[in-house]
This record gives sequence, structure tokens and C-alpha cells, in this order.
Amino acid sequence: MQAGALIAAFVVDKATERKAILWGQDLQKAYSDLVTQALALSRSPVLRKVQGYLTRTMDILGSIDLLAACGHGSGGVVGRMLQRVNARIDTPGELAIAQAELEKLVALMAAALRDLLDLKDQLLGVAERTDAVGAQLEAAAIAALFLSQRLRSEKVAVAQRFAERAMSLIQTVALIREGGATGNLQLEQPIRMVGAIQNVALVMLPGFIGNIASFAALSATKTAITPTEAGELAYQLGHIIEKLKSTKQQ
Repeated sequence: MQAGALIAAFVVDKATERKAILWGQDLQKAYSDLVTQALALSRSPVLRKVQGYLTRTMDILGSIDLLAACGHGSGGVVGRMLQRVNARIDTPGELAIAQAELEKLVALMAAALRDLLDLKDQLLGVAERTDAVGAQLEAAAIAALFLSQRLRSEKVAVAQRFAERAMSLIQTVALIREGGATGNLQLEQPIRMVGAIQNVALVMLPGFIGNIASFAALSATKTAITPTEAGELAYQLGHIIEKLKSTKQQ
């Protein structure tokens, strides 16, 4: 339909090489601008910032040895997950420091959530506009091929220019289709981060932080924490770590 409209609006008697050479050029420029916009958005500082928050959160959580911090030795679910033994958080004092930093990280991620959602909407807008330009480019290519055939017996040079433009436009359409997967990945990145913040950082982490704060308070009063209580909290910690990992990988 779009191709037919382009053909109907074109005055064959006034066809020139210049008009043929510029056929669809504005659409290719629009596509180039959209690629530049998408690239700039994919480098948004908020992505690096939130990635840093998530990475630091994972580092802290993965270093906590709750059983040891509660005076029951190392081991259990979290003990087996530790990657850097020398960086363990395994004393009440270190646990209190980790608690304070986790609270700060949760606040920072909550504050960044709106910016992430705005970025997601911007990327989605660019993707939709790119699809629209792709449809217009395809129509322009079809129309150029038709006009090349239509003019080949009357204006050979003009017909050749239209044929060249058709090939160029088709190549641009192919680039858009090939770039669809990249565009989806760019869009998925903020979506995954939003999921990690909404489903884990703002839902699961605050409860865990509250629990370790309670344990720290008990330790300060010399109240013993049972292995069962420490083990339950260790299990909760392991669950949070796994949820963060799966959310980031989706």
C-alpha cells in the first residue's frame, strides 16, 4: 500500500537522475539517526550505575558467612557458595558494616528505578520508530524497483539510478532486520535490572537486612543465636543470591 502511494505520487514525466539518486535518502538518514540514538541510550550512565549497585550487592551477599558470624563455624549453603575465602564477612562487626552498606545500596537502587523505567521507554520508542522506518524503506525499495522497470525504455540513466537506489534501500532494510536482535538485547538490559530491583532488592533484601540487624542486636546483648536460627537466615541469604543471579540472567 505504501509503495503504491509512492508510485502514484511520482510524476514520471519529471523524473530526473537527481530525484532518483535522492529517492529514500531521507529514510536512510532517519534510520542512521535512530541507530545513533539507540547506541547513546545503551551507554546511559544509569545502566553502569545500577550494574555497579547490583554487582556490589552480590559481592557483599556472596561473602557473608552467617554461621561463622553467629558463632557456629563455617559451612552450610552459603559456606559452599563462597568464592573468596579471604574476603569473608564472618564476624558480628563485619556483618554490621555489611548491613549498613546493603541498606545504602537498596536506597540507591530504589532511587534509580524511575530512571531505568524512563530509559526502557526511550529504548522502546526508538525500536518502534525503527520498525516504522523499516516499513517505509521497504516500500521505497519496491517503488524504486517498479520505477526502474517503468523508465528503462524512456530514461535509461534515470532507470539505472532507481535500480541502484532500490538495492541500497533493500540493504538498509536487511540491516534493520538483522539489528532487531541487538535492539531486543538493548531493551532487555534495563528490563532485567528493573526486575532485579523490584523483585529482589525492594522485596527480599529489606527483610533479610532487618533479620541480620536483629541478630546483631542479640549479639550485642550476649544473647546466643541458635544454629537453627543462623541456618534459617543462611538459607534466606542463599535464596536471595540465587534470585539475583537468575534475574540478571533472564
